[in-house]
Amino acid sequence: MGGVFPGAPTLADFWRLIDEGRDTCRPVPPGRWLLEGSSIRSSIAGAPDAVLTDRGCFIDDPSLAGELDPMVQLLLRAGQAAFAQARIGSLKRDDIGVVLGNIALPTAAASALGDEILAPLYEQKVFGRTQKPAELATRPLNRYVTGLPAALLARSLGLGGTCYTLDAACASSLYAVKLACDELLAHRAGAMLAGGLSRPDSLYTQMGFSQLRALSPSGRCSPVMCSRVRCCGAGSPRS
Repeated sequence: MGGVFPGAPTLADFWRLIDEGRDTCRPVPPGRWLLEGSSIRSSIAGAPDAVLTDRGCFIDDPSLAGELDPMVQLLLRAGQAAFAQARIGSLKRDDIGVVLGNIALPTAAASALGDEILAPLYEQKVFGRTQKPAELATRPLNRYVTGLPAALLARSLGLGGTCYTLDAACASSLYAVKLACDELLAHRAGAMLAGGLSRPDSLYTQMGFSQLRALSPSGRCSPVMCSRVRCCGAGSPRS
């Protein structure tokens, strides 16, 4: 197993967070969003171009700077850590595959790339400004936000088996494990590396879920439950 989580760069750190009951939710780190969180925060649910809260669980690490999107770098770190624990014996790496659950959302690098390409076109269309396109500062490879992560992980480990990424919304990770098991049961692979991945452009998701009214204004997880629920056959209400 391997993993990187907010406030926990290793699995040991993650289990420690759970054991201590610590909450890693915090205000958005400076520079993480294109806009300042305080300038777009609104207490009005569903307000356009606004967020209900600028708090979230963020993974920030200075070592994530580079040409590849931080999402991919985190995957390589966690995937390589997991594979290092595997006992593959004499199994050929060509018989080992990778299946990842990864919700198809704009990432930090993909958003930056889109801004570099679309902003000049927008200015030209709206304001009539014509200028020579600048050289892209973001590597174009980062536009492949869905399929690229699994391919890069497989290549970094020299794995030649089935390799793909799937999007099944919040069930993506479970489907990845299920489909990896299918590969094993069908004898199409000798071993599989499966997992989940998520590090989208969080301003995009924060604003989107604010529009859906799916975020707690407090910035903390706050599930809503009915005060009285009748259990089937029990005849008495339970809270």
